Amino acid sequence: MKQYILPYSHALLTIALALFFLNAGYKKFVPKDLKPVDETELVQQVIQKGSYAAPVGYNLTMNTMRQSGFLKLIGVFQIVASLLLFIPRFRFAGLLLLLPIIFNIFFMHVFMDNRLHENVETGILLGVNVLLVTYYWKKFIPLFSK
Repeated sequence: MKQYILPYSHALLTIALALFFLNAGYKKFVPKDLKPVDETELVQQVIQKGSYAAPVGYNLTMNTMRQSGFLKLIGVFQIVASLLLFIPRFRFAGLLLLLPIIFNIFFMHVFMDNRLHENVETGILLGVNVLLVTYYWKKFIPLFSK
């Protein structure tokens, strides 16, 4: 029975991650209002102070990425990675595809956003992804040997 705990735990965590990012990718295609940017705050912070600190800088960045269609591209990769996670043969590929996406999302929140709960949420997702990738550590060994 013990030999089944790790593979089943890995599969359940992977499917949970896949469902989360399938939903996140889908939401990138749902029409959504732009993040509000207060005009007075924008003028004071960006023009007068020359600062793009949160939340103004983050809101401007997210609005730009939404308007340009870049968030939809991220959504496509989130959906593709999620679908790969559902197929046991392609789980490792899906985890590797999702890793830089989650890494980028996490560090965008760390450096540009001032909401602690977002840092914690994305940090947990990054940690789970790294943990799930370590399950395949035997596949990494040949990459570093002569």
